[in-house]
Amino acid sequence: MEERIELKFLMELTDYYNLRRQLSLFMSEDEFVTHDHGYQLSSLYFDDLYDSATFDKADGVEYHRKFRIRTYENGRKRLEFKIKNGNISSKDSLLLDDELERALIERDNKVIKARISEPLIANIMLRMKLDNLKIKLFIDYFREAYVFKDNEVRITFDKDIIVYDVANTNQKYKVLEPNQVIMEVKYRKYLPDVVRKIIFAKHYQTIPYSKYLMGWLKLNNWGV
Repeated sequence: MEERIELKFLMELTDYYNLRRQLSLFMSEDEFVTHDHGYQLSSLYFDDLYDSATFDKADGVEYHRKFRIRTYENGRKRLEFKIKNGNISSKDSLLLDDELERALIERDNKVIKARISEPLIANIMLRMKLDNLKIKLFIDYFREAYVFKDNEVRITFDKDIIVYDVANTNQKYKVLEPNQVIMEVKYRKYLPDVVRKIIFAKHYQTIPYSKYLMGWLKLNNWGV
């Protein structure tokens, strides 16, 4: 898994519009754009019996990891395993077909074992056995994504973030205020000056934001 740096910012719509306009002058839109400069995403998150992924993030633990199934608007689905240590992250992913996706959600060991040669499948199956890993909640949102220099730098804007529980997919909650947007800046080696000057022109402050944690807090009425 290749490492990269991830910086997150919470901003108002006015700043988002201004940044998007400037960045679009020299960055390209993501290849999966479908409409309105972006695409819809749905992430189904796993956690263990003790909600370790939730409480590690809430307690400010620098090192944490999570599994999720990410579904794109075009129907493409991936199992992802993400490790994060401070601002350094790495991710392993595997394309899923409908059968394997269903098996992971329902913990159908027979189907999962048939794909055990895949390291990521072996990893999640081990966690299912040892930690009782299972699906917890959905996070849906709209993403705009821009890339620079052969994808060495990637900037995304996430908005209209919605959370809902796997046990009740009809009861959905908004995670952000209507005028808020999450910007993520991701790069592997260094942030080019042309990007850095725009991103930090207004001294935006990085935040340890987690869509999963904020969604979990919203579902459990923890004051957000």
